[in-house]
Amino acid sequence: MDCLRLPFIKSLASNYRVVLASGSPRRKELLDRLGISYEVIPSDFAEDLDKSQFATAADYVLENATIKAHEVYRRINDQTQKPVLIIGADTVVVNAAGAILEKPGSAQDATSTLRSLSGKTNTVYTGVCLIVGSSNQSESPVVEKAVESTEVRFGDLDDSIIDAYVATGEPMDKAGSYAYQSLACFFVEEIRGDYYNVVGFPCARFYQMLLALHRQGHF
Repeated sequence: MDCLRLPFIKSLASNYRVVLASGSPRRKELLDRLGISYEVIPSDFAEDLDKSQFATAADYVLENATIKAHEVYRRINDQTQKPVLIIGADTVVVNAAGAILEKPGSAQDATSTLRSLSGKTNTVYTGVCLIVGSSNQSESPVVEKAVESTEVRFGDLDDSIIDAYVATGEPMDKAGSYAYQSLACFFVEEIRGDYYNVVGFPCARFYQMLLALHRQGHF
C-alpha cells in the first residue's frame, strides 16, 4: 500500500509509542496510509454512557472517544520507556429523527435501523481524542479533541434490499447498520462531507490534529 511518509510523522514514530485504542479494521487500514508505526490496543470501555445525559450527539461521541483513549493511556503509560500517543475514536450515526444509532444488537435491530434511514438523510459523527504523554511521568498529558460530521442521504429502500443486505451480515458491526465503503454503496445517493468519516475515521481532521500538536512542539 502506498503511504505518506512525512518527516514529522517519522519523528513521531521514532520518539513515541503510538497506540490505536480501537480494534476497528477500517481505522487501522486508514491509519496505515500515513506510514506510521503503531500498536493496536483496543479499549476495554463498555461504551455504556447514558445518551440522554448529552446535549448533542457530537458531545456523546466525543466523550466515548475520550474515555477510550484515557482507559488505554492509564493502562499502558507506566509500562513503556517512550512517551505515548494514544488515538481514541468513536463513530455513531444519527437518523433524521435525531436518534443516535450505534452497532445493531441483532438482525432485527439492523432491519429496523435501515428502515428508519430509507429515503432520508442521516448524519455520521466521529469523535477523535489524542493523548500525548510526556517522558516525565509526573506531568499531565496533552489532550487534543475534535468531532467530524458528514451527511449521508439514502435512496428509498424496500424490504427486499434491506433483507438482502442484512443477510450478508455486513451491518452487524457497523454504526448505523451500514458500510458505505462496501455493499451500502448501492443505496447511498449522496454524501456531504468527509467520505472517510463515514468509513469510521476522519483522515483529514486527524492529520490536522497531528499537525497542530507538531507545531506546538510535541513531536
